[in-house]
Amino acid sequence: MPPITLAAIYRTLAAHFGPPHEWWPIFGDDPAFEQILGAVLVQQTRWEAVEQAILRLQQAGLLAPAALARADAEQVALLLRPVAFYRQKAPGSIAISAYLCERYGGDAHALLAQQPTADLRRELLALPRIGNETADVILLYAGGHAVFVVDDYTRRLMGRVNPAPAFNWEKAKYDYVRDHIERELAPLVEAGSAAITLYADYHALINEQCVRYCTATRPRCDGPPARRVYSLQEGRNSYLDRHDGCPLRDVCAWYQARGAEAHSAQRKI
Repeated sequence: MPPITLAAIYRTLAAHFGPPHEWWPIFGDDPAFEQILGAVLVQQTRWEAVEQAILRLQQAGLLAPAALARADAEQVALLLRPVAFYRQKAPGSIAISAYLCERYGGDAHALLAQQPTADLRRELLALPRIGNETADVILLYAGGHAVFVVDDYTRRLMGRVNPAPAFNWEKAKYDYVRDHIERELAPLVEAGSAAITLYADYHALINEQCVRYCTATRPRCDGPPARRVYSLQEGRNSYLDRHDGCPLRDVCAWYQARGAEAHSAQRKI
């Protein structure tokens, strides 16, 4: 069986989970800053915990660059708890806010409007608590820059489905994986798909697939999918509208390699 293409994986996931919809929950009046902050806080953390932390910052009057830049790190850390590494993310968030105030007058949009994208990415990477994945999340979702986000879900799913057998999805360097995906998706962009919309939707679908079916342990290849509520906001709490098995199992190299006996045992779990 020839390996499936990245474009075919996208079409399969989109057919299963449905058309794209705007997801990122926004609670304050500065979406760009809130998305920058959320991208930092969500590192190694479930979104549900991030959402609660953002709401606590809002209630404390700290969901704005000027206010957060002047805040006490210990106070912010307590508001962020139980976000992972909250004691490190608190001073990092304060420093990012201070940078926005000093360099851009507290205007996150002014930062994100910088061109070219490569220069803005380097600027983001120079800030505390921002690595490759976080920078690209900010670029794509908050800034509207056409960059594909590579996260652990991406590496897990592609490593199992194996659309490029000679490619080491788990160990390849971040930029190498991102550039490979963007090259492979170029025909879809050339055929009329807006790159920003395509990348955001594909990233969301990969995350949904890995939360529902392609879990780190005991994958639910034959269903039912895991259930999870993401957000307090109506319409953004779930992508799930199907209750059958993984839409990629028929083309998944990992699934095929395990064989019928293993899948039969899995269904009994």
